[in-house]
Order: sequence, then C-alpha cells, then structure tokens
Amino acid sequence: MRLRFIGIITALLVLASACGGGDSEPEPSSSAQQPEAEPAEAAPEDSPSATDAPEAADESEGAAPETTAPEPETSEPAEEQAETPEAEEPAEPEPIVLTDSFRGVTSEAIKIGIVIIDLSVIGRDNGDVEAKWQAVIDDVNANGGVLGRRLEPVMAHYSPLGDVETEAACVQLTQDEQVFAAMGPLLTNLTCFTDVNETIFINAFGVSQEEFDRSKAVAVGPGALPARNTAISVQLLIDAGVLDGPVAVHAAADTEGERNLYVDALVAAGVDVVSETASTDVGDDVAAAEAEMQAFAQRWQADGAEVVVSVGVGAGLSVVSGIFRSPYRPRLVVTNSSALDPELYRDLGYTTDALEGAYALGSIGFEDLARAGDPGVLSCIERFEEASGEVVNIDPEGDEPVNLNTTIWACQAVEIFTQIATAAGPDLTNDSFRAAAEAGLSLEVTANSSASIEAGKFDIGDSAPILLAYDAAADDFLPVD
Repeated sequence: MRLRFIGIITALLVLASACGGGDSEPEPSSSAQQPEAEPAEAAPEDSPSATDAPEAADESEGAAPETTAPEPETSEPAEEQAETPEAEEPAEPEPIVLTDSFRGVTSEAIKIGIVIIDLSVIGRDNGDVEAKWQAVIDDVNANGGVLGRRLEPVMAHYSPLGDVETEAACVQLTQDEQVFAAMGPLLTNLTCFTDVNETIFINAFGVSQEEFDRSKAVAVGPGALPARNTAISVQLLIDAGVLDGPVAVHAAADTEGERNLYVDALVAAGVDVVSETASTDVGDDVAAAEAEMQAFAQRWQADGAEVVVSVGVGAGLSVVSGIFRSPYRPRLVVTNSSALDPELYRDLGYTTDALEGAYALGSIGFEDLARAGDPGVLSCIERFEEASGEVVNIDPEGDEPVNLNTTIWACQAVEIFTQIATAAGPDLTNDSFRAAAEAGLSLEVTANSSASIEAGKFDIGDSAPILLAYDAAADDFLPVD
C-alpha cells in the first residue's frame, strides 16, 4: 500500500498547492570744453575779466551737446531688461475622455468577473473569499480606479470536482454578465474564457503553453511556463556546481513531457545526459514498483550516471526506493520539492542515507514571505483584515480557515489587471489591453521579487527557484546560502 499512499499524498499536494561699466560715459572737464585762446587786443577796462568768461561758460553749455557723449540708447531699455519676462504657462494636458469603449467597459466602470473555487467539498475552509477580492478592489477604486473608471466585480463560485461547474462559471461571466475580463484560481476550461468567448483571464493557477496558443484574448499566468522555468532551473543547478558529472534523468509516471523539457535544457546547456527513464503506473503493486526502480538504478549505474535528476512530484521518493538497498549512491537532484519530508521517507520504510548530498529546487511560499515580513504580502493581509475583521492564518491550526493563499491570489490578480489596463489607456478594449501587454511592462506584484510581461511572454514570473540542500543535522532540506 506504500506507493498508493504516496499517490494520495501527491494528489492532495497538487490540489492544495500568483530629473562691467556703467550705462553712461563720465562728464568731460571744463578745460576740455574751452577752445584754445588766440592772441587778442587788450580788452577795455569795463570788459569782463577773462576769468569771468560768461561767454565761455555759455559756449561750454552750448558745446555740451557737441562734446558730451549722448546717453546710450540702451539706457532705458536696460531698465526694461531688468524686469524678468513672465514665464509661459505650461499647456494643460488634454483631459482624458472616457467612453463606453468595449463590452463590459463604460465611461465610469469596468466590469470584471471573479471565479472562486469552493474547497468546502473536500473539507477545507478558505474563509470569506469574496471579501478578500472586494478589499483589493475597494482599494483600487479609492485610489482613482483605472484612469478614473471604477472596478465592478461579479463573483462566480465553482466546485473543483469536475469541469461542468467551471464551464457554467465561464458562461455566467462572459455571456450573461458580459464582463470585460475575469480572474481567479481556475482549474479547467480557461479557453472557454480566452478562446470561445474572447475574454481576458488572469489565472492564479497558471496557464499552459497550449492554453496560451489557443487564447484569442490575453491569458496571463503567474509563474514561468515549464520550458522557460526549466531553462532557468538548469542554469541555477549548473552555476551551483550540482550537475558535475554524467546525469541520468528520471520522471514520475505520466510526466515524460516534463522530463523531456529537462533533457532538452540539460543537453542545450552542455550537460552530459547518459540515461533517460520514467516510472510506469503499476497501481497498488508495491513489489513491482520497487523492482522497476531497482532495475532503473542498475541501469543508471551501468551508464555511469553520477547525478540522478528526478522530475515530477514523488519522483525523488521513487529514486530513493530504487537505490536504498544498494551501495550505489548518485547525487540526487529533485526538481519538485513537494513530498521531500525525510520523516515521510522513514514512515514508508526507507532510510534517509540516500539523501546525503541531495539537492532540491523549491520556492519561497506565501507563508515564508509572511513570516519574513515581506512588505507586499503584509500589506495585502492587513488591508483585508482591516476591511473584514477576519484574521489571515499564516500557520492555521485545528479548524482555523486556510485563508492565506486566497488572500494573496486576490491581490496578485487585481494588481496585474490594473497595471496592464492602465497602460492600455482610456480607450480600453481587448486590442489595447493586448498592445499594452506586448509593449513590455515591469509589474509590481505581491509575493513576486521580479515580474514582467511582453510580446510572447504572458507568464509574468521572472524569479529563479531557490536551491535546497539536505542537512542531516536538521533532518531537512534547507536553502543554500
């Protein structure tokens, strides 16, 4: 029953798991004004003394116009120049004209659809999910909305136990409510929105390459697409020196596609891949499953593999089941850190000595960011708590709501939509929204250290995974400094 138990755990993990001179010349002297005296007859006694020389004085006054430099013509204008000319008033920007530009978009509002997954059917309480979305939307509207348009949400709930309810939510929001865009955690039927009904969708659960290719309207996913994420991950492992030596790549059952991405990325990076294997679905036959893995281990050893890269949820545990009885000890690299619990290994009857020197790729979860005091995460949580009175539980216990993920998803999706819609301008349509996204934007998104969108890249996540290494003393996988 051991592997069946592993399968159940794996399924639950997947389901549970976003800038100098003056102006005038000096007066001439009086001697300069008198002409040079010529010899003259003696003047009569009653003649005025030469020193009185009133005529000379008169001549001097009369000569002034000839001998005194005229005031410069710039004298009076100089006073005018001293006055600072009035600066021209900057032209007022033309007012933004908002119109009823598209389905779900009026001059005053943008109607958006919110899909909410109801996990109560599996006994999980996510708290008041509608209030989480409303808190973020109210904050956007209080700060001017999108270029003056307020966001008007329409909520649609669905069960995760089938495709019928997701399709019903799609029809309700796109055809009945005629929303401009929709967002939320959607498990299936994404292309009902983006292809069939040509409605923008921001999916908290991610978007596949096929879904991107089929979407007529913009589809946005929070993380990197598998091929891009795989290339980023392989480069991280190479830079850390983890992939020194020949490599075998092993995939969990039904994950050969993911394995092929790793093989392609490894080969492209110059890594020597000497073996490729994949588990088969053996049902509840524990003996057959272990025998298969032991055969794979013999093959890896024969091919000279010094590193085994395990791909897919549960693949790491499968590798351990194949080598734990043999002396063969390759370095184990797990690409998905889910189920990497050493205690679980022991509970299933395996030893953890095969984990010595093992590495794993992981990510910093919302819980880790909240505990570390990430400003964006804390702001998202506090805004909701103040608006609702509900406490967001970082480490829920007992019957406490598991409500952190649903809180962060609401912040992420509304932030992404608001930034792209703002960049699209006042004439908001499917086309202008796509043009804004394809033009390239750096995005500020809660719980993302780096995010962007551009033509051909609508998977916004740019952050590399974190590298974990097994620490025997801590009996756990810990981040590598």
